[in-house]
Amino acid sequence: MAYKWETLKAMPSKRVFASSLVHEDNLYIIGGCDERGVPVDSFEMFNTKQKKWHRLQNIPTKRAAPAVAGIGNKIVAVGGVAESQSPLDAVEIYDMSEKKWQVVESLGKKLLGISSFVKDNKVYLIGGMAEDTNPTDAFVELDLETNSWQKLPAMITPRYATFSFLIGDKAYVLGGRQGKLPTTAFEVYDFSTRQWQKLPDIPSKRVFAMYATDEKNIFSVGGLLQPASQGFSDVCEIYNIEKGEWRVGPSMPTKRGDFAVGIVGGKLVCAGGLGNEGKPLSTVEVFDVDSNCWSSVTDIPSTHCSCSFTLFQGRLFVTGGLSMRGPSNSLEALEFS
Repeated sequence: MAYKWETLKAMPSKRVFASSLVHEDNLYIIGGCDERGVPVDSFEMFNTKQKKWHRLQNIPTKRAAPAVAGIGNKIVAVGGVAESQSPLDAVEIYDMSEKKWQVVESLGKKLLGISSFVKDNKVYLIGGMAEDTNPTDAFVELDLETNSWQKLPAMITPRYATFSFLIGDKAYVLGGRQGKLPTTAFEVYDFSTRQWQKLPDIPSKRVFAMYATDEKNIFSVGGLLQPASQGFSDVCEIYNIEKGEWRVGPSMPTKRGDFAVGIVGGKLVCAGGLGNEGKPLSTVEVFDVDSNCWSSVTDIPSTHCSCSFTLFQGRLFVTGGLSMRGPSNSLEALEFS
């Protein structure tokens, strides 16, 4: 039984800060930035069965890091970073059967750093940073069938660049930023009561920390310490959902931030990222919550930070990002067999 990386065919275009999602057997990569840091309109699909890339119709609005979601035969892209480096309010929907993008009613407010998830065939969008750099407490529902919006009860703490996880009938929202400062806020929205509840704060304050869940625990790992002169962190914090409390676990072997993260083979995987030497990493480490220990596994074949990553059929797919040679188009998948 071991972890193994598979190097797949490279993406047609090199980019950083792209957004990804999986639908049926396909991995979609939307937007991002080129080697000059300028947002792009690239939209490409990797068929995981055929192991082939396909260039699709470019997204109408060039953007980096939009919030994305897929429902039925549609993909939606919301907000993100514009060519002017400012937030966007553009909302565009891709119809897989027609293979075309459609521009629909805008978000109403220009936002970047929006978090998203899907529940009951509807898209939910949380937070974001506005043009004036102020964070928002917005929580909205988007029905792709009717292209209609509904405002939901606002988050307790305004912020952007959060991580959100839907577990059962509850949405857990962690971390994020207010301006340039990180927040330790941790809140949950209960769809049955339609109310937010404040949970115990994340134990330590960091930027570019990464989060993952096995639906029993939520993990908070790595990130850039505050003040930034302290460098990257090796912290590992575990929130037990049933107990409703945090504990500090053993330190991650490699200090890092902005890496790929996910649950593979029942364990937390941390791959790549940016280390204190200021270079993208290829190091991969896994944490076993049951034995409460870290171990190193085979390096990722390419160096990655600011990459796109997603879980699909028990595998962690890592795409693009910044490598030692600049923007990358590499695609690798980690599995446990």
